[in-house]
Amino acid sequence: MSEPFSPSTAGVLFPELADTSEPVPPARSRGSRVLRMAARVVLWGLIAAGALRGMLPTAEPDPTSAGHPADRRVEAVAAAFLREYLTVGDDRAARARRLGQFTVAGTDLQGSVSVPAGVAQYVDLVVAAGSSPVAGGVEVTVLAHVLQVRSGAYRDGGILAFVVPLAVLPRGVAVNGRPRPAVPPIASGMSPTRPRAAPAALSRPAGRVARQAVAALVAADSTTLARLGGGRPPSARPLPAGWRAVGVGGADVTGTRGALAAQVAVRVRPPTGRASYVAPVRVDLEAGPRGLTVRRINAGGPP
Repeated sequence: MSEPFSPSTAGVLFPELADTSEPVPPARSRGSRVLRMAARVVLWGLIAAGALRGMLPTAEPDPTSAGHPADRRVEAVAAAFLREYLTVGDDRAARARRLGQFTVAGTDLQGSVSVPAGVAQYVDLVVAAGSSPVAGGVEVTVLAHVLQVRSGAYRDGGILAFVVPLAVLPRGVAVNGRPRPAVPPIASGMSPTRPRAAPAALSRPAGRVARQAVAALVAADSTTLARLGGGRPPSARPLPAGWRAVGVGGADVTGTRGALAAQVAVRVRPPTGRASYVAPVRVDLEAGPRGLTVRRINAGGPP
């Protein structure tokens, strides 16, 4: 008669199951078995829910939401389209083919732009000036500088603004209607709120110190900069690499005694070419018991 199977005989019949290091764990109560079963149910429920979420389609990011990279794509298409839309030469058929590359099927742009006989129109600058979502797509405001040519002579057509409607499609975006004119978002001639002018007693000496600081910066005169900075050179950003100053002009000083700001006009020349430009260099100063001290100079270059 064979010996009945028991944990004590397992090591004899199957040596690999023998365990001489730990005793056999005691039997668990019925309550613990119920808790283990409930834990398994919860665990498998979480696993199933996770798998189901993986199978369900997730929401795609809205390509028209603010800051989304697709905004640049939409604005680029609108700007490229408006350049072709406003360009009218002799070959009208070629123009129609070029416009067709940007539009959804069925968009009719025939006769949208008309110029007098013998006149051609070109665009030498287009730039997107903002976009806003609408039902089914996006509207992009684009600025364009227009030139008209007749008998070899150019005429300035001015800066025009158009709102370009685009549809957002699975494979990209496309123009789905005629552009409509808009008011260019240019505030030329307006009078913005200007910083408060510096006290009269400080304006002239602060302007003089600011000009000295800029002259020392472009001359790399660290001794003068340290003196004007109250014992150590102020933090400074020089002109961009390759640019050089060819003259230092006047200064416009604003602010209060504790926080003065001067804009010093400096004539600068780029690395190449013979043109020169007047550029502002900002100088921050403060008035203390020991006089005026230069804190920062910003000529636009790297810090």
